Amino acid sequence: MPEVTEREKILYFTHAKFITEGFYKTTMDEIARDLQISKKTIYKHFESKEDLLGSVCDARIEMIHKFMDDIVDSDEDSITKFLRILNKQKSMSMNCSVTWFKDLQVHAPHLAKKFDEVRSNKVTNMLVKLLEQGKRENMIEDVPNDILITAINGAMEAVTKADFILNSKYSFHEAMRITAEIFFNGFLTPLGRDKYSNTKKLFDNALQ
Repeated sequence: MPEVTEREKILYFTHAKFITEGFYKTTMDEIARDLQISKKTIYKHFESKEDLLGSVCDARIEMIHKFMDDIVDSDEDSITKFLRILNKQKSMSMNCSVTWFKDLQVHAPHLAKKFDEVRSNKVTNMLVKLLEQGKRENMIEDVPNDILITAINGAMEAVTKADFILNSKYSFHEAMRITAEIFFNGFLTPLGRDKYSNTKKLFDNALQ
């Protein structure tokens, strides 16, 4: 294992502190005190609190990119990859507080936008690859990718907003997991699916 540098030590600690406590009310004095170093040492590596926050977000985005690439490029089937991504997301989001998300939205919207861009670009590209793989494996229905991806991204964005998490009984990961399961399994029981199929045929015939 390579030795952790002074800058990395500050970055790793601050990342953990910000996602669990938020960053808006966290001061550089607190960070220095908790790390048992001087503020001068922090400023040697980061020009300001804003610079430190930006570096924390960049490091988090880099982690997201790496774990997605590692999973998507593996030799596993598409369903296993989907589940591994959800489990990795769970481990990464387990300690994320609502305060972290609200602070991003209210006090650093430009950084919140960077995470949105990860969802719209990186996650979309990942979904395209896994959907195509799943279709080749006959594990995913041959539905239009653009409609499915737009629906998934829209649902995920809605249920992971800070306001939704704050006012619901679900954690960030639980909201993502339940939404993903709805897409994977649908929300109809076998009886409901049969009823839907038979009733749809009646409606379709009536329109002919």
